[in-house]
Amino acid sequence: MLLVDKFAVGAITHSIFMQKLTITQLNGLFPQYSNIEEIAEGGFKTVYKATLPDGIEALKVVSIPDGSVTDDHQRFRDECIGRVEREVGILNDCHSPYLVKVASLQLNHHTIEGNDFVTYSEEFLPGANLWDILRTATDRPSEAEVKQLMSCLLHAIKELWNLRVIHRDIKPLNVIRLGNQDRPFVLIDLGIAFAIRETALTFNASHRDPVATFRYIAPEQCDPRRRANLDYRTDLYAAALTVFEFATGQHPVARDTDDRMLTVTRALLEPPKRLEALRADFSTPFCRLINQLLNKRPSLRPANIDHLIQLTES
Repeated sequence: MLLVDKFAVGAITHSIFMQKLTITQLNGLFPQYSNIEEIAEGGFKTVYKATLPDGIEALKVVSIPDGSVTDDHQRFRDECIGRVEREVGILNDCHSPYLVKVASLQLNHHTIEGNDFVTYSEEFLPGANLWDILRTATDRPSEAEVKQLMSCLLHAIKELWNLRVIHRDIKPLNVIRLGNQDRPFVLIDLGIAFAIRETALTFNASHRDPVATFRYIAPEQCDPRRRANLDYRTDLYAAALTVFEFATGQHPVARDTDDRMLTVTRALLEPPKRLEALRADFSTPFCRLINQLLNKRPSLRPANIDHLIQLTES
């Protein structure tokens, strides 16, 4: 199966094709796994459920685009490899139970039939992501569960910021509900994480769209002059969006029918819905907290993470 991902570089638009390995090829590469089964796909990454004698892992296979066509292709290829290496490196340095953990397969590079791939494994999380839950749930969660979600996200954001890393892609699809008292919710997928102390990976950034999921983009991410100065308050904004949507079944700003341009316009200009308007049963302090974190100006969002954690756990 081939998927097309188009990205603009200046006035040039290149078509990059994602190559996929067959199950037979995967079985040959990784004989330690049995019952390899595809469970998700997005961008250049395919995720498989793979069984070991002592448990299950999430095997991740990233298709690396060809860099031989032009210099820009090579720079995009380097960016793709760098993002995978950064993601695995960050996860190796994180110890929070609210972030996904790397598993037994370390980062490997492969060339198969002229196509390049990077592989590694993460723990398999036996739960549903919040996006699927939102689309199938008939009852809305209690305030206690919503506050628990916010607490888990805050702990994850704090852990990442201690490493001077911004997740940049907190959204319902990237949060798994485990239903475990010790790990109720776990944040996954650091594929577009931004490391403050490292060289930026996005080449020709001023001529490309923001690296983000537009439905959950923070207003400051839309301004190319401010992207280099992002901090953890961007993640706080996305966490509040995710919590609001989980609590109400509605996004506070975006609409399902909007195109990309209108989604960004709303993020920049449209006041978000207020949580208490949709969940009158929630306490005033918690509604106020989520509303404040959805402020379009980062400087007006509450920023003391330890204090925010206390508020969600009280």
